[in-house]
Amino acid sequence: MTPRRRRYDLHLPPGVYRHGRKYRMRVYVNGVPRWRDLGPDLDAARRLWAEIVGADSPAHTVAELCDRYAREVLPRKARRTQQGQAQQLRVIARALGHIPVLAVEPRHIARYHDARGATAPVQANRELALLGHLMKCAVRWGLRNDNPCREIERHPERPRTRELTDREVWLAMRHATPAVRYAIWIGYLTGLRRGDVLALNRFHKGAAGLSIAEGKTGKRVVIGWSPSLRKAVRRALAVSHDARLFPLSPETFGRQWRQAMRHLPEPFLFRDLRAKHAADFELAGGDATAQLGHSSRAVTVRHYL
Repeated sequence: MTPRRRRYDLHLPPGVYRHGRKYRMRVYVNGVPRWRDLGPDLDAARRLWAEIVGADSPAHTVAELCDRYAREVLPRKARRTQQGQAQQLRVIARALGHIPVLAVEPRHIARYHDARGATAPVQANRELALLGHLMKCAVRWGLRNDNPCREIERHPERPRTRELTDREVWLAMRHATPAVRYAIWIGYLTGLRRGDVLALNRFHKGAAGLSIAEGKTGKRVVIGWSPSLRKAVRRALAVSHDARLFPLSPETFGRQWRQAMRHLPEPFLFRDLRAKHAADFELAGGDATAQLGHSSRAVTVRHYL
């Protein structure tokens, strides 16, 4: 028999009802329905309900799920991803942390996404993506049977359309430290992401070119040698004190990058070099989709062309 659809108190978990000032849950003992008192506090009642329904679950609330994700999943990601998602996890835990994992519904996700999207739509989309992965992990860990983020639509985003000129790239290199100068040069010549450029070392050099596994996708790419690329790599290694082309921490590189950008009328981001590389590569008759390792032409056009 299909249970009757709840008409009131839609915020309550399944099987929980408000009786006066207290919350109660319907449980079955030997097939006979009984009422179990969950107390007058809604948050405490939700936690107790989650414990009863999923007593063997290692995480009961979204906050505890975030903690487990930070311990078991986050360390396997790239360093910059760890830093960004650690901040996102704190925001999610503050907003939704009190809700039991089993009680999270699409309306909770949609309400949170809309509230965040009112002032920061791009960040709201990133947090929605992280929430979706959190709930995927919850399914894998046996904390729930479905992903409530699946049907939530993202806020529309406008892709960055900054178009660099050769003079802007030259001006940035002129005022940059040697490490940042050669990172700009190699970033433009290869179209690699910032993290992949900073990860380059002398052992990535091969007969055919630079061979590296992309940090974001794990896909191995080979960028063929050109005279300019050989010269840039050689000069980067000449000013480096070890096997790395750029022996700087991400924080130090970021600080030196910002110093160089102060000399430009309009500062740019490292990813704008990737866009310039794609545009110039297409003008020269190449295929930017294959060069950047994208899964489809649509991705390349949407973000870089």
